[in-house]
Amino acid sequence: MKKAQIFKLGKSPVVVLPISAWETIRERVGQLEEYYQMSTSKKYKQDIAHARASKKEVSSKELYKKLGLV
Repeated sequence: MKKAQIFKLGKSPVVVLPISAWETIRERVGQLEEYYQMSTSKKYKQDIAHARASKKEVSSKELYKKLGLV
């Protein structure tokens, strides 16, 4: 990070980041936390296995319609 600045507070180094960089970091950490929770969830894994075993298919047009993207 080019905009990060390092200062010393007493004998300890302190890193100062712009707010935009900090918000980006927080957003990424939040996403990683969600991915971790999903990957460790038994129900999530069961739902994936069930969906993969199902032979039901949905076309992209139907999916867009359900999601309101058309």
